[in-house]
Amino acid sequence: MIKFQALMHAVHQSIHSAAQAVEQAGIKHLDKFFDKIVDEDSQAKEELSQQLSEAINQGDKAKANELLHQIGELPEDPDLANEGGATYRPKMVAMAFPSQGKDGVDSTIVNVPLITLCPISSPRIQDVKFTADLEVTTDNNDELIVAFKAPQVSGEHIVTKDTTNTHIEISLVGHEPPEGLQKIVEGYEKALRAQIPG
Repeated sequence: MIKFQALMHAVHQSIHSAAQAVEQAGIKHLDKFFDKIVDEDSQAKEELSQQLSEAINQGDKAKANELLHQIGELPEDPDLANEGGATYRPKMVAMAFPSQGKDGVDSTIVNVPLITLCPISSPRIQDVKFTADLEVTTDNNDELIVAFKAPQVSGEHIVTKDTTNTHIEISLVGHEPPEGLQKIVEGYEKALRAQIPG
């Protein structure tokens, strides 16, 4: 037997974990279709910050002040204020497109973002249904207690009483994923169309 609230919490946690796994699969698109470009100054700042943290933990004030001074001298680039100074550049493939020129057929080389050539599937949890036949009772504090139906034993002269008094169906529908990825692909496709001759 288990409290009804604990059962609902366990179901919710399972669905939440599954949703997080789906999100991580979506984040893999970054590594698959983009190269991460890290700014050297930002990387140096991160290393100095780690050294500063160690100096503070060791109580070395002189080293901490020196490291603070070094961090302050690094240039600030407001364009690289995103995710630790990283910029993502699309992975490209060079493709030759034929075009008719005055001297015959010419080839125009166009850099095509890989993300525009590959089908992208975005998995998502659309609908989750949890169905169970439960024995529902209350405890001394009037909290609902549930128990799953015992497995049926088969035999010639065995008669089992159905002790379930509740059939519960919980239906959860996930939210639509953000349209950001589709907008990025559309933007690259527009830029690509502008480069292709004809």
